[in-house]
Amino acid sequence: MSSRSSIATTMFNYNHFKIAYRSLWRKRAFSFLNIAGLAVGIAASLLIFLVIRNEMSYDRYHKNVNRIYRVVTTVTNASNGEVESTHAAAPMPLSGTLRQDFPGIEQAAGIWDIGPAQVYVPGKDLADEKRFNVKNGLFFSEPHLFKIFDYTWLAGNAEGLKDLNTVVLDKSLAETFFGNYSNAIGKTVQLWSYRVPLKVVGVYKDLPANTDVPVRLVGSFVTFVKLNGNNLLDKSSWSHPNFNSSCFVLISAKQDMNKLQQQMPGFVNHYYPEEHGLKTKQTHLAFQPLKEVHLDKRFTHYGKASLTYRELYSLGLIGIFLLLVACINFINLATAQSVSRAKEIGVRKVLGSTRTQLLRQFLNETALITAMALVLAGVIVSLSLPALSTLMQKEISPQLLYSPVTILYLLFTGVLITLLAGSYPAMVLSGFNPVAAIKSKITTRTIGGISLRRGLVVMQFVIAQLLVIGTLVVVKQMAYFRNQPMGFAKEAVILISLPSEDSYKQHYENMKQQLSQIPGVSAASLCMDAPSAGWESSSTFFFDNNPEKQPFVTMQQFADTGYIRTFQLGLVAGRMPYASDTIRELLVNETMVKKLGLKSVNEILDKTISFDDGIKYPIVGVLKDFNSRNLRYAVQPLVLTTYFRTYSFVALRLDPVKMQTTLPQVQKVFTSVFPTYLFDCTFLDERIGEYYEIEGITAKLFEVFAFLAIFISCLGLYGLISFMAVQKTKEVGIRKVLGASIQSIVYMFSREFTILIGIAFLVAAPLGYYFMQEWLAGFYYHTNMGWGIFVMSVVLSVIIAWITVGYKAVSAALANPVKSLKTE
Repeated sequence: MSSRSSIATTMFNYNHFKIAYRSLWRKRAFSFLNIAGLAVGIAASLLIFLVIRNEMSYDRYHKNVNRIYRVVTTVTNASNGEVESTHAAAPMPLSGTLRQDFPGIEQAAGIWDIGPAQVYVPGKDLADEKRFNVKNGLFFSEPHLFKIFDYTWLAGNAEGLKDLNTVVLDKSLAETFFGNYSNAIGKTVQLWSYRVPLKVVGVYKDLPANTDVPVRLVGSFVTFVKLNGNNLLDKSSWSHPNFNSSCFVLISAKQDMNKLQQQMPGFVNHYYPEEHGLKTKQTHLAFQPLKEVHLDKRFTHYGKASLTYRELYSLGLIGIFLLLVACINFINLATAQSVSRAKEIGVRKVLGSTRTQLLRQFLNETALITAMALVLAGVIVSLSLPALSTLMQKEISPQLLYSPVTILYLLFTGVLITLLAGSYPAMVLSGFNPVAAIKSKITTRTIGGISLRRGLVVMQFVIAQLLVIGTLVVVKQMAYFRNQPMGFAKEAVILISLPSEDSYKQHYENMKQQLSQIPGVSAASLCMDAPSAGWESSSTFFFDNNPEKQPFVTMQQFADTGYIRTFQLGLVAGRMPYASDTIRELLVNETMVKKLGLKSVNEILDKTISFDDGIKYPIVGVLKDFNSRNLRYAVQPLVLTTYFRTYSFVALRLDPVKMQTTLPQVQKVFTSVFPTYLFDCTFLDERIGEYYEIEGITAKLFEVFAFLAIFISCLGLYGLISFMAVQKTKEVGIRKVLGASIQSIVYMFSREFTILIGIAFLVAAPLGYYFMQEWLAGFYYHTNMGWGIFVMSVVLSVIIAWITVGYKAVSAALANPVKSLKTE
């Protein structure tokens, strides 16, 4: 008996899907709209899911990820407790001291990012040597780093990093330098222009793209200490760590992190000098879990720029919205079509079908549509992944698409859509009165749901207009970044990296003079870096005769006297400093004057500033404020002075008209002065544009998903207007016979949707204003939203809706009224 029941149930379910398939095939146009709408919504949500998974996967592949932490620092004002700065910079003695003082720390490693550098592979002579300009991934570190993180060794290991002048490489660099990684062990590479020799002692497999510690070349830390004359390990380095450094720790499995954290104030009091001095600031150390490094914007990391938690939450919400819009399409189209299936349902009920059986039948139809949409969505996502990786400017592995988590997400999405989108239409269809259905007395009004469908259309366009408003605001903010004056000229300025070896430095001035004489070069400067470079060092200081340090730090920038002319900085008081190779005279900015409480810029002239060296340096001029960092931050107090040993670039202002002929001459002069150093040129405006990479990605994501939300909504509108055109065939014919114009008939079809879009705008506008004001508040300099954005949003929505319904409305209006009146 049970066997027969099982067979009957199976046949019944099979019949359900066979009937569902036939029903879908009969209504091919509507079925296509349903499937396409669901597929696009699912594909968009899946792409967002993959972006979120990728951003949250950074460094999760390490087996000890739950025990790995980074030491981070928060500096507060001692008088009022306000946070002055947060950073991940670590004094280089920190790792060794942590290993010594805390038995619960299993491993600790200091790591130092040396930035872009030139690497030489020696040959028989200079002509035979190879030269490479490696942009990133170059570090010095202790060998403990390789016991904290997971590395797969292909040859050798990290034990040799205990010795002087040793290095380990990833496979790609080893093959770049030596052709085959197996040839690398025992070979030598030379780093920088003063050619520090490093013997290769290990080669490891390339790290995955999703890491924030992307080490490609790691030199032994003892070599780095020797190069810096042990200065990195003295007591002063505790209070002034270099921002290229970090410290990672691996805690023991039994260590209680709360107890470890509670010991840090005592550790700081013991080792940090300022805690025993004037106490103008307080240092707080904390252990940041490795899993939080990528998305925590308070602290920088070595990896590529990342989205924030807030942006990921926003994307997740957009993904849910897009699925919701697709489900709304299905509900609207399914309930609208229910009239055409009234007789079928009536006959089924008369023949004995129960409401439960009908409910199951229609849910099976929804499941079939959803299954087709899932397959189509998978195809769309597979084809879209390369474009998404390009947009995100980072690799999103196709393997993520086939992972168990993603498959589980799709299954959950499929079930959710089937229940969410299929339940209401199934209840409506299965609830028809059989007698009324057979007598064709079921109409769109008698089944109800008109108000619901209108509400769903409104909800669709609320979501679509929210995304449009968000997109317009983000795009406007990006335009603001591009066009906002930063207080210096950034166009047509190039930065050329300089060799740092002392024997080369003596040629700097000669090279600068030769470059200045090239036609098309209007100004030149030797400098530590350009304005808004983010490389300025900061320092506490004494002002004039005040025996106490100031309660704020000043940024320091070093450059020769050509800096102001090259970057067209404004001098608002005083004079230019005299040329010097050392620190002699200072320029400060207007913000420094204000922070010191002086009433006018002239009051600061001839006053002095002294740093830890105790020398009083006179202030000879005041610069007009310029953004020494990007536009996310306010202008900081700044000191600009000369210091030849810090110069890393020569900056040139070029004539834009002559640039194509000037650049080859610049390269020729540079190469003639430094024949063994590769010419490395960067345009300043392009580098500044990289600071807003994440905002640019956010803008593109908003544009794409706003377009998809409108596209899905318009699919639904097109389906509804198509159904309305069929339902109103006789009405349109009668109106035309009675003299109605084509315009009035088109207006009849468009009026309701226009009103619904207007209602949607009244809901979307205040929500959009609130959320985007919160987003803009994250920038110190930002645009105003303005009413134009909201007008553009509603006008764009109305125009797109009119275009969508226009074709069908005009077709209905142009139909022959005689044929329309004969329609049954």
